[in-house]
Amino acid sequence: MKFPSDEEVLQEFQNRPDAVPRSEFLHTLERKLVEVDQIYRSRSKTRRTTIRLGLTAAVVLAVFLLAPIFTRIITNPESVVTTQPEAPLVLKGQQLELTEVSPAAMQTLEKLFNLVPELKTLEPEVIGKEDGVYEIIFYQTVQGKERRYASVEMVAVTGKISNYENEKAMNEEAPSPTEEQAKQMSAAFLQTLLGDEFKQYQVSQNTNNDWSSVAYTRYENGLPVFLDRYFVGVNSKGVTYVNTPEGALPPVSSEAFPKPGTFLSEEEVIAKVATLIELTYSLERDTGKPLLTYSLETTGYFHAETGEDVESVSSHTSRYSDLIAVKPGGKKLAARDADEVAKVMAEEFGIDMNGVSFEADERILPDKKGVEGTLYKSSGGTEKIMVYTNNKELTGFQIRGKIETASSTKHNNKPANAKLTYEEAKEKAVQFLEPYLDSSVKELKIDESQIMMPTSTAYSFRFFALHDGVVVTDQNYLVNVDGQTGQIVNFMDYFIKPIGPFPDFDTAISREEAAKQFLQSHPVELGYILPLEKETLQLRPLPVYSVDTRAYFLLDAISGKLVK
Repeated sequence: MKFPSDEEVLQEFQNRPDAVPRSEFLHTLERKLVEVDQIYRSRSKTRRTTIRLGLTAAVVLAVFLLAPIFTRIITNPESVVTTQPEAPLVLKGQQLELTEVSPAAMQTLEKLFNLVPELKTLEPEVIGKEDGVYEIIFYQTVQGKERRYASVEMVAVTGKISNYENEKAMNEEAPSPTEEQAKQMSAAFLQTLLGDEFKQYQVSQNTNNDWSSVAYTRYENGLPVFLDRYFVGVNSKGVTYVNTPEGALPPVSSEAFPKPGTFLSEEEVIAKVATLIELTYSLERDTGKPLLTYSLETTGYFHAETGEDVESVSSHTSRYSDLIAVKPGGKKLAARDADEVAKVMAEEFGIDMNGVSFEADERILPDKKGVEGTLYKSSGGTEKIMVYTNNKELTGFQIRGKIETASSTKHNNKPANAKLTYEEAKEKAVQFLEPYLDSSVKELKIDESQIMMPTSTAYSFRFFALHDGVVVTDQNYLVNVDGQTGQIVNFMDYFIKPIGPFPDFDTAISREEAAKQFLQSHPVELGYILPLEKETLQLRPLPVYSVDTRAYFLLDAISGKLVK
């Protein structure tokens, strides 16, 4: 699994409501008549992913007209195909009065008011956080000024909370609770919110040092339901937050979980994990010496009976393209000062520099000894341009037009209103890149899972160089192509020259041996998952083995020792 460098992370940072169905139909039917419209990656407790759900009025009418079919749906849930919701109960950015929220959401609010009576006396603001998701913020007036007291995000259809934060409680100084206090306070709070569903969850400690965060994970048939969990923050005075890192999942009854059957043997698990071990070259950080390494490349789950990979809402794995043969030009571009930067951008890349000037922001890159990195920022003109240089040579640029929201850039390489296809944009990216490829590069692959420095209208291509057919993780390039105009809006040269020869991969230990080493310290765990298929959450739980993707695992493929 590949992660961006510190420098790349810093660059990224620079960078009407329908009628509500009657409640008696929701409990039985909503589990099979909702779909995830879009799922976002989890963040820390102030940023939560949400799942957008909806029921159309037409579906509710169909309940009366197609009763026999719904009977089959209820008794045979596997026969159901999830369908696209057409009318969410709230739209993103839509403002509402508290009295206009759905009955399910109002029921949850009443429970929250019982837990935190002060909320009922405060002035609320209701807005669509996402399509089908409410965000309700409660403000308190202190000395004539409004201050945020608490907030809650919940799915409109089900009323399920995906995030609750009591900012007043968070800001109050209070010692961490004891284990007994944490369990009692968190359980009382969550049980009130979940009702009888609370019985499905088991408690555990969420932090290593104290009980300031308590985890509740759902269990079925004695096995954990991965990602169906709540984290509850507590201090000695009470609950400070509740969140679901992967978002509030749709309701799934216990009957939908298949009983444990015949699962893969230990030998079969080792063999499966061996297929997830990826051979790559990387460069030792301090010396630049090439290393042949094994790393884990997995969605995080595989079917406990068949061994097939299973994708979840939290999955992230590299997806390499077919091999791309290239003719490297080895071209270097001198950019010793702001004037030369402007000249290169105009003459080499055809960017209109009329009325544009650059200013240098010099800094020594902390992770590259002996490399003087300079960032040039433009002023004037209609676009914002940033140019990167290393040791007086241009190594990248990015061009931005209007300010964009973060959500508009999360398009999974399907940019808005594109006139170019993905393949056409890829061809442009390769043609642009070839003159600047290091002369040693003869073959490339694209990691199709990586989208860097995104814009709402651009395709993103992360190219990795190959040595003897093996990916070199520290020799890569980024090219982003505007899908409407074909303009290159990003170019980054992350190629690092190795110090010394590449090891011969014929001398590497086997993948099976590498898998055994991994499993010794990171055994798989048996449980259930709601699979993600074609970016759509499927409401049919599967028995899976969970593979630890959080732990750092990089093995020297020659010596068999862990790389620190």
